[in-house]
Amino acid sequence: MEKDFSARIVDLEEAYEMAYKVANQITNHGFKIDIIIGIARGGLPPARFICDFLNITKLTTLQITHYTGGGTAKENVEVIDPLNIDLKGRNVLLVDDVNDSGETLIEATQHINTMGPGELKTAVLHEKSNTSMKADYTGSTLEEWEWLIYQWAVTEDILEFLHEVNKLQLPAEKSAKFLSETYQLDVDQHLIEKALSMKENYFSTK
Repeated sequence: MEKDFSARIVDLEEAYEMAYKVANQITNHGFKIDIIIGIARGGLPPARFICDFLNITKLTTLQITHYTGGGTAKENVEVIDPLNIDLKGRNVLLVDDVNDSGETLIEATQHINTMGPGELKTAVLHEKSNTSMKADYTGSTLEEWEWLIYQWAVTEDILEFLHEVNKLQLPAEKSAKFLSETYQLDVDQHLIEKALSMKENYFSTK
C-alpha cells in the first residue's frame, strides 16, 4: 500500500552542515559535555560529526526501535540495546538524526535518566514542528511533514518503498519514475542501481 507523503534524500553535505549548526548552538550555550550518546542507528553519524566539532572523545550508543525502513512506524518504541556505562553525575548529549514524533527521544531520555546523569541535553539534525518533545539543539525545524532519507539509510528506504508495493522487480529507470511520481522523491538512477543490487540482503528471492 502506497503512503500519502513526500520524501527527500538528505545528503552528507547537508547533514554535516546541520551538525555544524548544532555544534555552534552548544558552544554558544556553554553546555560542557562529558559524553555523547548516539541513538542507533541513525544518530551515529551526526553524533560523530558533533564529537569532531566539539572535540569530544567519549562516544557511546544505545539502540531504540521505532521506524523500520520506508517510513513504517512500529507499534511500540523500545530500547533494544541499553547503555552499559557509568553516567552518574556526567553531562550527557543525546543525539539523533531526526526528531519526528518525539517518542524516540522520550524513551531514550527516560532510560538515561535512570542512570543518574548530571545534565542531559538532546540534539537532532532535523526536527518536525509537531513533535511531542522538542530537542534542546536543532539544526533545522520542518513545518511541513516529509520523510527524510539520510544518505546512510538510502538503500534501506528505497528498497522498502519498492517492496511495499511489489515493485522490486522494476529496473532502475522505472523505479526512479515511480518514486518521483509517488513520493516526489528524486533519486539519481545510479543510486537506485546500487540499492537494487543489494536487495538480496533485505528480501529473500527464493
